[in-house]
Amino acid sequence: MTDLGKRFEKCQSYITSHVERAKFGGKEAAKPSITISRQTGAGAITLGDHLAAFLNHETGGEQTEWAVFDKNLVKQVLEDHDLPRRLEQYMPEDKPGAVGDAIADILGMHPPDWKLIEHTQSTIYRLAKIGHSILVGRGANIITRDLPNVLHLRLIDSIDRRIARCVSFYDISESQAREFIKKTDRGRRRYMLAYYDAEIDDPSTYDMVINVERFSTQALVQFIADMIPRWGQ
Repeated sequence: MTDLGKRFEKCQSYITSHVERAKFGGKEAAKPSITISRQTGAGAITLGDHLAAFLNHETGGEQTEWAVFDKNLVKQVLEDHDLPRRLEQYMPEDKPGAVGDAIADILGMHPPDWKLIEHTQSTIYRLAKIGHSILVGRGANIITRDLPNVLHLRLIDSIDRRIARCVSFYDISESQAREFIKKTDRGRRRYMLAYYDAEIDDPSTYDMVINVERFSTQALVQFIADMIPRWGQ
């Protein structure tokens, strides 16, 4: 099983656990969730994984364990709405061309762009309300801004560190990493503007913008974890 498959399986366990508890429990207080927006190569996935592991250890695995939804979020959207897995290729964190999307819709290749975004919003909102979810990207901060139990973060880092991280993670050259960062950041910016009329770099849409350059992952995890009890209580 691939790493992405394992991550999705873990998230399915998270959903199942919540559903089973809901069958036998009464109404519970909202549990905190976190959204993470990030510059490409800022280490959001690594931070999210370490943060979830730390929080699960702190709670001793009680109640709903924390889960990270990043690339596996698309799989969860398709699962929630009974859509075929082949649609995953049509759901980049970018704004598809209007002409191409219209043609694909006419030919029946996939649902219209707006419908897939609607499904994505529904899944993100549901996971945030469940609590103990770390939602990476796809405008999660805007979608869940009316939920008082959600902490919104944006991660930034120096271009040199971001390039180095992409070189290591994707096994590509520095020039390829630089181009990948530019392309991906542009796509995410288009996504936010097209679907939420929001600038991804607007600090007012986050509770905290964190420059991760001067901090270790361990320090960031502890800092964020210390903030969580103030939310959704």
